[in-house]
Amino acid sequence: MSTLTKILIVLLSLLSVYLCSSIVIYVQTATNYKQAYEDLKSELDASKEKNQTYEQQLEEKRRQMADLSTKLDAEITALKADKGKLEQDLKTVERAKSDLDERVKTLAAAALKFEETVGGMEGSLKQTRSELDQARSESIKLSKNLDEITASLDEKMAQLDSANTEKKRLLEEKAKLEDKIAGKAATITEPITPAPADSATPAIEPSTNAPLQGKITAIDGTLATISIGTADGVEKGMVFHVTQNDNFICDVKITEVDTEVSAGTLQLVQQQPRIGDIASTAW
Repeated sequence: MSTLTKILIVLLSLLSVYLCSSIVIYVQTATNYKQAYEDLKSELDASKEKNQTYEQQLEEKRRQMADLSTKLDAEITALKADKGKLEQDLKTVERAKSDLDERVKTLAAAALKFEETVGGMEGSLKQTRSELDQARSESIKLSKNLDEITASLDEKMAQLDSANTEKKRLLEEKAKLEDKIAGKAATITEPITPAPADSATPAIEPSTNAPLQGKITAIDGTLATISIGTADGVEKGMVFHVTQNDNFICDVKITEVDTEVSAGTLQLVQQQPRIGDIASTAW
């Protein structure tokens, strides 16, 4: 075998080894490319699904944005209308404030003038009060005298009624005796007019004419409680005159009566009564 042949054999052997290596590398590389292709295709499919999902979400967001935009436009329109109304109300309030400011100025001027007038009237008011107190004292005295005269007159009238009743009874008895003397039977078994004991009762009874006197025991606003009641002759509607050291304070018109106490409303109040003030039906 020649040297050239040997070299060719060696070269063929090397070429065979190279080709085998290339074929093995090619097969391995082709398998890797196929797996990579399949992986990329899977990723692409997944990306397409995600993309479709994202597009659906995006569409939903766009729809929500459109609805929100419509709602916001409506709210903006309403707010603009409210703003216009508020601006109108503000103008109205400002005009009213201006009018009130003018009225305040007018009233302030009138108040100053009134204060000056009041200051000038205080002196005459004090004098009028003094004269009024004197007139009230005189009126109290006159009312007291009038009550005494009225009570005396009522007593005299009661006595006169009793005397007239007694006179009528005596005349009836006289006529009865005259009929008996004439032999006539008495047709009346008892006098028409009550007996003197009954007829004299009204003259003794008029306890309502006697003055009643008690004390203020409690005061609640315009209500006052007096220390006497029905046992002392107090009746609803009576008027008690309240005094402090012979000075007239007010009247108490009785509205509620109990056995030992009575209560009524304050009238003609000159000053606030106090517990312990004298309350009497006479002046």
